[in-house]
Amino acid sequence: MQILLKLLDNSLWREFDAHQNEMIITKIGRNLFPILEFSFKGLSEHSKYRIGITMEAMSFNKLKYTGGRWESLDVVEELLKANEVFLEKSGRELLQRGLKLEKLKLTNSKDAVHKSDQMIRVQSMRQYIPTINLYEIYPHGGSHHVGKFQFPETKFIAVTAYQSDSVKHLKVQKNKFAQGFRDGAKTSSSSPSTIPTGTKRPTSTTSSNSSPDSTLSIDVPDFLLAKKERKDAPTFTTQQENVAPPSNFYPFPMPPFQGFQQNFQHSFQGFDANFNPANFWGPQNQHYDYHSNPYAWNQWS
Repeated sequence: MQILLKLLDNSLWREFDAHQNEMIITKIGRNLFPILEFSFKGLSEHSKYRIGITMEAMSFNKLKYTGGRWESLDVVEELLKANEVFLEKSGRELLQRGLKLEKLKLTNSKDAVHKSDQMIRVQSMRQYIPTINLYEIYPHGGSHHVGKFQFPETKFIAVTAYQSDSVKHLKVQKNKFAQGFRDGAKTSSSSPSTIPTGTKRPTSTTSSNSSPDSTLSIDVPDFLLAKKERKDAPTFTTQQENVAPPSNFYPFPMPPFQGFQQNFQHSFQGFDANFNPANFWGPQNQHYDYHSNPYAWNQWS
């Protein structure tokens, strides 16, 4: 029985092909859009198959986008053969579910190929066509090639950035994962560059010292604003008034400790043991309260 492969969503592929489809390639790899998806007929349910996927260059010459169209360059540069990635599926699985290569990626880095089992290396500014090689695996080892499949509408030009605006707009329109690009376009189109007459600009909540970047602006608390901005702002002072010293505070040098007084008594004969240094240094006016005004002891009447 003849083995048949059918490209799903071929109408979308044809729409892109009409604009000379482009595929972005990066060092870390980029998914294809549209996605390659196939259905199978003529396979044996009880057999296992190895599917090889590669990108076959359609020309040795590089391309250049100029004047709104692609042109072939006369200079021939080295063409690197794209690697082939392999998947193994049972015949029953391929017949029932088909094959969707949603994890397949394109890269221009040699190292990236070794980091993923679904990464194909291609060169920028070259046209490729996806190629499916189908191998049937024998029960006791080995395999044989049973078919090679290509679909002309899936050809594309590998680029590091979209060259055609029509292709770029079509990708944004058709790819559900490009929602961010669509939202950005709506925002830019709906936001006028000037404010209409009569529209009051909202008052800024940032201080005059804030960064132009709103994410870096710092709001100054109201109580720290200048007095000319806040008449009711509280005032702060370091002056302390009517604070009496503690009861054990002496305005003059403290009298000697009792231990020192005893040692002094034994060292000098004739020392009066009833001598009190506090009486010597204290004010002569016993009615003066030096705790209330310790610095005016000599001003009593």
